[in-house]
Amino acid sequence: MRTLQSLGVVSSIAIASAATAQNAVQWRVEDGGNGHWYALRVTGPIEWGDARSLAESLGGHLATPTSDSENALVVSLANDPLAWVVDCCGNAGGPWLGGFQPPGASQTAPWQWVTGEPWSWSGWASGEPNNGFQPGILVTVMLGYPPANSAYRGWADGYATGTSPSDPTQYPLSPSCMIEWSADCNTDGIVDYGQIRSGELADLNANNIPDCCEGAGTCLPCRADIDQSGAVNGVDLAAVLNNWGTSGGKQPRSDVNADGIVDGADL
Repeated sequence: MRTLQSLGVVSSIAIASAATAQNAVQWRVEDGGNGHWYALRVTGPIEWGDARSLAESLGGHLATPTSDSENALVVSLANDPLAWVVDCCGNAGGPWLGGFQPPGASQTAPWQWVTGEPWSWSGWASGEPNNGFQPGILVTVMLGYPPANSAYRGWADGYATGTSPSDPTQYPLSPSCMIEWSADCNTDGIVDYGQIRSGELADLNANNIPDCCEGAGTCLPCRADIDQSGAVNGVDLAAVLNNWGTSGGKQPRSDVNADGIVDGADL
């Protein structure tokens, strides 16, 4: 159990890092990934609930690594000394993740992901979670990993609001969170965040949700532009025909109606 308390100071570097999305990385399908995008946010001291709200305000959610390979990607992105804080006892706390036990739950209650995904895999560090507090307190997942070039240790459970019933002054609050973008509001098989970054989908209010998914126009025409050339033409027709009878393979957009198979409905 890591308990964390705010330091009350947020640096200008942290503020700038929190405001940008330049370090976002895609876990590409062709690399065995899920197509989602991930980014570290260095915020300065932040409670888990506020980190969750921040992630959602940016169109994403706190990261939910559900496999060893996905967790490895998250760990690689967390390699920033500004993202970690060391407590009184030499334990380091890193970015908040999206796992939690509900308020009022017992210490033995099942863990959950903010997305509602099944909790089928976990990356706890040795001895974690150790449920160091009484029942009825929201407990959440965080990375336990000393900065300074030390070996990754895994996850630990933390106290979400950053106050310790025993000694709150010795446990500084985590200064970062890991954000994941997975939404596909136009159901074209591609995560919206990447399409916004590439300019394929407009996002004039900069909330990382396509404008066409918020009532401004329609997202449907862009789905037929399989090669993303800006025009629907014979090249796009050829992509449909070449992937006929499959799920789209390396051209997932050829499944224009996103029903899982390229067929006559996509013409």
